[in-house]
Amino acid sequence: MVFQARCEYGMRMTSAPDPFHIQEELKYLRLHITNFLSYQSAVLDLADLVALVGPNATGKSNAVAAIKLLREIPIHGLPIAIARRGGFDQLRHRSSGRPYNPALRLDFQFGDNPVSFYELKLRGMEGKRYEVKQERGVLHFKGDKYAFTNNAGTLGFTEMEGGHRSRVSGDRKIPVPAGQSAVSFPATFGLFIVARVLQLMQTVEINPALVGELQEPSSTREFEPDGSNTASVFEELTSETRAELVDELSAIVPGIQRIELRRLADKVTLAFVQELSEGKRREFLAKQMSDGTLRAFSILLSMLQESRPALLVIEEPEIAIHLGALRTLVDIMRQQSETTQVLITTHSADIIDTIDIDALRVVWSEDGASRIAPVAEHTREPVRQGLITPGQLLRSDSLDPASA
Repeated sequence: MVFQARCEYGMRMTSAPDPFHIQEELKYLRLHITNFLSYQSAVLDLADLVALVGPNATGKSNAVAAIKLLREIPIHGLPIAIARRGGFDQLRHRSSGRPYNPALRLDFQFGDNPVSFYELKLRGMEGKRYEVKQERGVLHFKGDKYAFTNNAGTLGFTEMEGGHRSRVSGDRKIPVPAGQSAVSFPATFGLFIVARVLQLMQTVEINPALVGELQEPSSTREFEPDGSNTASVFEELTSETRAELVDELSAIVPGIQRIELRRLADKVTLAFVQELSEGKRREFLAKQMSDGTLRAFSILLSMLQESRPALLVIEEPEIAIHLGALRTLVDIMRQQSETTQVLITTHSADIIDTIDIDALRVVWSEDGASRIAPVAEHTREPVRQGLITPGQLLRSDSLDPASA
């Protein structure tokens, strides 16, 4: 069967990192958040480059936590993904002291195919335990349709090729372990594709101290969120990509000429060759570079890594980076967003001034719950007319959301 061949090939993943070219036409459209952490009900619309803005403690990090949870389900399994968020009881939104059952839904699309989605609903049980109330998805991929539903631990699925029901259908049932997600056990081709869609999201929150330390060599080709394996990820880059990275970093940190891997005993680190005054060059190990340089370098590396994500979430890129460099960094993010969608969280009015007003998503708290919305039209119009900038509106607390 074609279905079986696809599944067997997909599960092996052979030597190709993306055997079905999943990433080529993948576009994330929106994230629906229900009763999750500080959110009661919200929708985060995604695009090539989007910035989440708003005061502290309004819910920006909680929206990112929803993306982290979805990404980790196919990698670590649902129980571990929930435990990393503090446990099921911590995930539940509370109103008037009452906990509610959380749900997440991700809408995405492959090229001109109809919109696909994956949805996960959880239900609380006694003893702060949980179960999967319902998990379902509809996938439109290369002209075919794949649908699945996990109801209380039993998976049913249907395939349609070009609108016609194919060999496998909903009368076949597969058991799913209690408390687990069907995505963690991709027994069908549709589930395999959804698992890859979730894994192709990545979040980074750079810790310059870890970037500067001597690092253990790592076989992991994927960028660690805190930057703790930057040397190994850099080593995997092609010479062309390394040159691109150096060019981009030199636009932010003038004088950077080369970046090279250094092995010190059983550790690895990076050396930055920088041109100083009067044409002199000097080599600096990573631990000698400023936090701002290490943060900028790591963000660039995360966008150029060999295992590039389809959606990259960068939390507060502005920390320790001076204004001129920050604007250049955002320009580079905008260029990279043509191939990898980028979502940032920020408090920086300077960053906001470099991003299109339509790409801003305002996060605020109302009636004890976090909310997300685009900028209101009455606020966008003065910006379009050049009467005021988004950063000025943010500083004056006048960046109004559309649904306010």
